[in-house]
Amino acid sequence: MSNETESANEPKKPLLMVSESMRNGDMYYATRFLAADPFIYLCFPHERKDILIVSRMEYERARKESVVNDVRSSLDYGHDLKTEELIMKILQEEQVESIEVPGYFNLYTAEELKKSGIEVVPVEEVIMTKEREIKDEREITYMKKAQSACEKAMALAISVIEGSTVNGNVLMENGEILTSDRVKAYIEHALIDAGCTCDGGEPIVACGKRAADPHFSGTGPLVANEPIIIDIFPRLKVERYFADMTRTVVKGEPENRINEMYEAVLAAQNAALALVQAGVTCRDVHNCVCDIFEERGYDTIRTGGKRGFIHSTGHGVGLNVHENPSVSDNEYVLQKGNVITIEPGLYDPEVGGVRLEDMVLVLKNGCENLTRLEKKLGIT
Repeated sequence: MSNETESANEPKKPLLMVSESMRNGDMYYATRFLAADPFIYLCFPHERKDILIVSRMEYERARKESVVNDVRSSLDYGHDLKTEELIMKILQEEQVESIEVPGYFNLYTAEELKKSGIEVVPVEEVIMTKEREIKDEREITYMKKAQSACEKAMALAISVIEGSTVNGNVLMENGEILTSDRVKAYIEHALIDAGCTCDGGEPIVACGKRAADPHFSGTGPLVANEPIIIDIFPRLKVERYFADMTRTVVKGEPENRINEMYEAVLAAQNAALALVQAGVTCRDVHNCVCDIFEERGYDTIRTGGKRGFIHSTGHGVGLNVHENPSVSDNEYVLQKGNVITIEPGLYDPEVGGVRLEDMVLVLKNGCENLTRLEKKLGIT
């Protein structure tokens, strides 16, 4: 968190964050206070002290729910204060003349603080972001719960597709065309019943050639003999932690190119999973996947390909569905307690896409796969 110009022994500046905590994982991690409206958090790392300032309406709830001991009401500082005026009063009271702020800090607020004589130092990564990379036992329990709900929704989606009939090349359910939207509705209802939300975005149920776009969420009729990518990433409504998984299925008989793509993706994922353990770099895992794909004749992101394997191997999961570490071409060394996805995929605009995604817990020796649902391409 320290500015690079500071010496290693110099006390760290106080950290100021102003944000809501519904989507800001750092804010929720620091305070464990969930609010849709922005509030103020001031942290003194060198003193192990932090302050939470909320509106009077939220004050009593914050006192009961937050892990911060020093909770204050904005009304303690006066009525009808602008955010910048309120922050200045707090900083003056705490005798703070220099602060660090996250990169997403409001520019107008930063400029107003500077005009008042406060040194504002933006930092690329705040201390909470780094701390969140390693999950403790409580967090792992939450994520296993989320993944269990995710797998039940996935199993339901696959069973609906498996139980469909084929009319021409279109899948039918109870005499009606089975669509991506219908399957997504099944998924979302199952997640709600399990105490989850889709805060990270609607599930992906993408069929056919349009599935060659990795983040196309899917719409319209599902068809036989073509790949259907199903990607589900729910968040626990109460505990706030995410899970993430992907399966690819074909109702009917996949063509040879799809079978070959699936076999390559499965081989790449298995090899990557076998490599994951504390002390291995993300680059090593990513290159392992690229090696397998390139050996089988597919383009990769490493070679600048525009089709084939065109994204990273995976990502961290936690209070955000995508967080550190990025399992890609970087020197991050995996640590015990990281929770990451391993999700190789292949995409060809002429035939569609194939992706498999498991969420795993990094251990000292190896990893624990938190995703237990089977992988099977063809369903009848």
